[in-house]
Amino acid sequence: MAPDSHDRQPPCPDRLARAPRACKEGKNPRDRLHLAPPALQGALLALVSRDISRLQLSDAQRLSHFPASPIVTLSWYQGMDGGLVDARGAWHPFGARVVISGSHSQPLTTWSPTGGRGYMACFAPDAARLLFGIELASVQDRFVPAHTLLGAGWQPFLDDLLQVADDAAAMHLLEEQLGPRWRHAQGRDRDRPSLRQVGRHWVQQLAWQAHQWRNTHSSRQVERRIKSFSGRSLREWQSLVRTEGLFFAARERFEAGQPFDWATLALEEGFSDQAHLSRTTRQICGFAPTEFADRYIEDESFWIYRLWV
Repeated sequence: MAPDSHDRQPPCPDRLARAPRACKEGKNPRDRLHLAPPALQGALLALVSRDISRLQLSDAQRLSHFPASPIVTLSWYQGMDGGLVDARGAWHPFGARVVISGSHSQPLTTWSPTGGRGYMACFAPDAARLLFGIELASVQDRFVPAHTLLGAGWQPFLDDLLQVADDAAAMHLLEEQLGPRWRHAQGRDRDRPSLRQVGRHWVQQLAWQAHQWRNTHSSRQVERRIKSFSGRSLREWQSLVRTEGLFFAARERFEAGQPFDWATLALEEGFSDQAHLSRTTRQICGFAPTEFADRYIEDESFWIYRLWV
């Protein structure tokens, strides 16, 4: 007997397929980034929303490219099914409408076969660990159903996320439910760094922790403790932060009407040379610097870079 047509996964476009931006002038008003309210400063880096429910997008325009990143995300989807596109072009649905994802060591491509609305709450790694009581290694390079990971006590909150009517309601729910937890976890006020500083602050804290551990542990033990604590090595974290700084510097040049001088940018952002910059950029976002710049300017699937950087 042939399988039911409802069980068949829709055909996914090539993950490297290019498609023009749906909004040519400036940033798409349906893609929004909101910074944390006072109650969540230092924990929530940003709330990202993307509403394509009323757009007629092609399959390729529903692709989304994400860089390797240290950030922990809580994502939920209304009226759409999200999933990863692997290197062979196969689509793997998340299998849940609310998922938690930890740091990623490789760039990612996601896709949805239909339109809808999606949210992504972005947290500093140490804050996510305190807020949700999770081990960072358990969500590293993975998308885990939030209902399964967090347990029964979180079910009402997760169910409410799926019912929020708009961005304001989503932020209000996050603040209402997570704000008290964050105040209790930190025990004091903390300044919120800019998006460009977030990764640097996290790595600086991790490096200081490593320095303290070296007083009582061997170098190898320190490396193991860092990886157990944060999910990856200190060198890997430093590479991620250096590349994010490159993205911000390149954007500033673009907005100032200056050409991309990759050799100069490499030296200014701490790379040994342009070849080192190119290798690292490929590792973090999946593309060489010049192709990345072209896609950033032209491609719909690079919407998250235009919001964040």
